Amino acid sequence: MSSLPGCVASVPEQPATSVTFVMNTVVEYELYGPDEQAEEAIQAIDQALRDLENRMSLYLEDSEIQRLNAAAGNGEWIPLSEDTFDLLKRAKEFGDASGGIFDITIAPLTELWGVTSEHPQVPSSEEIQQALALVDYRGLELDESLQAARLTHAGMAVDLGGAAKGYACDVARKVAQQYEITSGYLSIGGNLMVIGQKPDGKQFTFGLRDPRGSANEYIATISLPDSTMATSGDYERFFEQDGIRYHHILDPDTGYPSNGGLMSVSVVTPDGALADFLSTTLFILGRDAALEQLNNIPGCGLILVDTDKNVYLSDSLKEWFTPADSTGSYQFEVPA
Repeated sequence: MSSLPGCVASVPEQPATSVTFVMNTVVEYELYGPDEQAEEAIQAIDQALRDLENRMSLYLEDSEIQRLNAAAGNGEWIPLSEDTFDLLKRAKEFGDASGGIFDITIAPLTELWGVTSEHPQVPSSEEIQQALALVDYRGLELDESLQAARLTHAGMAVDLGGAAKGYACDVARKVAQQYEITSGYLSIGGNLMVIGQKPDGKQFTFGLRDPRGSANEYIATISLPDSTMATSGDYERFFEQDGIRYHHILDPDTGYPSNGGLMSVSVVTPDGALADFLSTTLFILGRDAALEQLNNIPGCGLILVDTDKNVYLSDSLKEWFTPADSTGSYQFEVPA
């Protein structure tokens, strides 16, 4: 994958591109690299993401997470791959850092609501309380020496949906580097991973989706030089019943979809797993708490869109951000 001594591998002006479906979402690739390496990198990244899905999915019968969940409460240690163990370890640390707002044992509630299933429902308050009793990330125990995990109570279950795609961005970046990719991006669901800038020196620029528009409507553009952006929003997966929107981001304190006055939270930082964790956590915490962190998280930039269509932006992102709301319904840079 490296060029011969004394030779410089040229980077073509046209990228290698691909669109696949992995981890229950559409994945788009645009990579620039020497010779055939960009095409090879796409294939290698795609395989790496499929391997992650096979290990970490809540919905695949033989995944490591399913085996962990199936053994909940019986005391058995479930051996894990390095990736799965590392992400579970980070997720527990995220749980500590958020005071339990980020909780990967949310699965009993996820499955109860079924927002992403074919038959979503609004559960009864009794059902929600029963599921809530099983949600506590501290009941996930890890053994470093065994590289294994277990859940302390029967009925507990892990759902890595709040961190897996961000972690996948980190894995994709590492694979791309192995193939000497110096320019390109990957889009996976609400997450973006960007490497460098375009070969002509221009930045990669992306649309920030209108939370109340179609998938192709956006309210701003943002350039992301060598970074990752994760977005959590109430428009990604939801259903409506009796005129009320119920989205998939559940509050582990209440058992209901978070209702903190935000439509979307985007976090820009090189660490994809951290970006995913922060976007989820800040969305659940709500508008006022998120605004307090707007310029207070080292190495991270935030874009907040509240339910009144105000858009708030960290100072560190202002040079990369351009409003593009054709309807004029969004207010930008509203004082906090």
